[in-house]
Amino acid sequence: MSVSSFASPTIYVARSDFLTHLAPSSYTESFDGLGNGPSGAQTFGTGPFAFTAFAPSDLYLAGGFLGTSQINEALTVTFGAGVKAFGADFFTTDLNDAFQSVLVTLSLSDGSTTSFTPTSLADSFRGFVSTVDISSFTISGPGSSLYASLDNLTVGTAGNTVPEPGSLALVGLAAAGLFATRRRAA
Repeated sequence: MSVSSFASPTIYVARSDFLTHLAPSSYTESFDGLGNGPSGAQTFGTGPFAFTAFAPSDLYLAGGFLGTSQINEALTVTFGAGVKAFGADFFTTDLNDAFQSVLVTLSLSDGSTTSFTPTSLADSFRGFVSTVDISSFTISGPGSSLYASLDNLTVGTAGNTVPEPGSLALVGLAAAGLFATRRRAA
């Protein structure tokens, strides 16, 4: 799918608001109780909302969250087809796994980016809901002596979405064309 076919996602800063826009089924990974696994990309979950995480030098999972194992590296998560929503706590940590209040930049597969500086884990949540599939996102390298991190990743699809005005206009045109064709045939 080309980049131009993506619609900009709606961004939520509160987990409760984000969750109200998800379809009933979703998958949440808390990364609790995991140790550092094998080198390379790792897959979490099963079924339509499974995802794969990758960092150039490896992943870090021993802190109860997902992060990079080396400083200033990007963390990328990829999804399969059908994922239209994801949200998580996004933050950076230091060598001791302590939260650091610095700029976090997220880049989505549709080319959109968002940057913010969480002051604590309590305001580090961002959720994204789109009308089209989201294939991946990347947390940029946070800088010297810092590690890109995320926790409580929820993956799903949008529920109860209202069609965009452009989509409604196309439906209206199609209905008008069908009506006009039926009148001519009568």
